[in-house]
Amino acid sequence: MSFVKTVFIILALLNMNTVSFSQNLTSSPYSRYGMGELNLQTFSAQAALGGSFIALHQDTLAPFFINIANPAGLAGVKLTTFEVGGQGTFSKLSTSTNYQNKKSINFSYGSVAFPLKRFGGAAFGIMPYSSVGYKIVSTSENAVIGNITNTFEGDGGISKAFIGSGVKPFKNQYTKFIHSNYADTLIKYHKTSKYKFVKFKKQLLSEFSIGASANYLFGLINQTTKIIYPGSITFYNTKRQQSIQVNDFVFNFGAQSHFTIDSVKFGKTRRALKQKVSIGFGYFINTSSVINAKQTNLIYNYALDGFGFERPRDTILNAQSSKGSITLPLEMGLGLSVKKGEKLNVLLDFATTQWKDFKYFDSPSANFKNTFRISGGLNYVPNKLAYGSSNYIKRIHYRLGASYSDGYLDLKNTTIINYFVSAGLGLPFGIGRFDDVSMINISVQYGKMGTIKNNLLQEDYVRVLLGFTFNKRWFIKPKYD
Repeated sequence: MSFVKTVFIILALLNMNTVSFSQNLTSSPYSRYGMGELNLQTFSAQAALGGSFIALHQDTLAPFFINIANPAGLAGVKLTTFEVGGQGTFSKLSTSTNYQNKKSINFSYGSVAFPLKRFGGAAFGIMPYSSVGYKIVSTSENAVIGNITNTFEGDGGISKAFIGSGVKPFKNQYTKFIHSNYADTLIKYHKTSKYKFVKFKKQLLSEFSIGASANYLFGLINQTTKIIYPGSITFYNTKRQQSIQVNDFVFNFGAQSHFTIDSVKFGKTRRALKQKVSIGFGYFINTSSVINAKQTNLIYNYALDGFGFERPRDTILNAQSSKGSITLPLEMGLGLSVKKGEKLNVLLDFATTQWKDFKYFDSPSANFKNTFRISGGLNYVPNKLAYGSSNYIKRIHYRLGASYSDGYLDLKNTTIINYFVSAGLGLPFGIGRFDDVSMINISVQYGKMGTIKNNLLQEDYVRVLLGFTFNKRWFIKPKYD
């Protein structure tokens, strides 16, 4: 790809912040609370793995994927990688007596990652952070007033533009030890146990990576509440329009390492493994942050004319662009990965978020609780190197996963849990050389959120994500003109 085309793609990605992500990615009534429904912070390939990402590090062979959720994973990027994707959510909202079908389709993410010499990598891009999209209508009857209709509507959301980097600060420690006089001495004097122990430490140190990302949150959330008295000529209807605008930075950090097992011991005999097994560990933290925000509130009474148009009567409150802050909670987690050669990768995540610390314009929410999430997934590819049309099926990535969260909302003394199972395919296409690999990532999640108990809503959803991954060796300085 020419340098001009490369610049064009990067500039197009940087200008995606002009795209309105408020074209709702959700139709969930639970997006009414807090900053809305939090969107997946992983891309399509990881979404099929139950959203697992904490210990996910790169394979030694392409394709390579961008793991911005744990920026330490960027240290393993070996080719320039471009990822873009979208998602569609199809949901069924149910009460104990009724149900309604909803759907939403929109852009999901765009990102570019590239290696930093031989010790790390970096990435930048844009994606939704949270989405709001709901309309709830309830009716009641008062003996004096008559029928009362309450309408709650919301739309918009918060977007996230990010830039992050991961590095391996001790990358060459293992190689230096293997070729050192110290290693030769340990072998010469048959100090096998000490040699293996030092070798193990050096391997962990060489594969140790740390990463950080800066995330700029921006966007607008609009919420409208109406109280309507359709049968009364005495009471005016009331309408409240509230908008929240966010513009500020938050940060997250991560760490990873792994070691390789190339043989196993049976009794007194040690046998070499046909495929090496890599055991990996990961940690990530999204720091608790106080972000700047502006709030606009307009409350007024109105009547409906004969054509159904609103005719304002009295303004009760008109507060424009009141400055305040939103406190985002601390989130952190641990991850485990087990990889067998280049074929099988199994992941397990455990994370927790301190939602009790969440504050909305300095007001804590009684509806929020601390939550935990556990997720797992596996990725299997029969043979990455089985090129040729007759071997195409062997190059396909097959993915499965599951996730469970006990939920951060507690409504009517009922926890709003969220869980899903997932499956996906990675379909390679293009030339297929090591330095020019492309893949279509298809992921499907089926899940449930909420319950019909205590007059609450249950959301059964199917989320489909379609992503494209492009790996190419860019930014190479030619040796010859």
